[in-house]
Amino acid sequence: MAIYDIEEQLKQLEQQEASIAQRKAELEAEKQRQHELEQRLDEIVKNSGFRSARDLAQALISKYGLRMAKAPVAAGEKTRRKRTRITPELCNDIKNRVNGGTSMNAVSKELGISYTVVAKIIKGHYDK
Repeated sequence: MAIYDIEEQLKQLEQQEASIAQRKAELEAEKQRQHELEQRLDEIVKNSGFRSARDLAQALISKYGLRMAKAPVAAGEKTRRKRTRITPELCNDIKNRVNGGTSMNAVSKELGISYTVVAKIIKGHYDK
């Protein structure tokens, strides 16, 4: 190994160390911000006069007409789509909708069925 290669590697290591130090500082600042936010929320709940945070949340939801969105899926957690049982009634409904002028794409989105299954139903793959 030439001295030039060693110097280049040392320079890269120094850059990586600086990047790691910067990221560590960012994470520490975010940790501190979240801790302060949690303290503020605890103080709000304590001073609200409600028995619990749940009671306060329910009061806020009803007062301001808030609607809760579904919680985002946690990283690494997988959700599986429910399977639809293809019945003769469902096949007839899909065929009637498509023949009535609704696009196959719209039917698939309305019913929560994949476009491929809708196309197969129209082609007669599920007819018995």
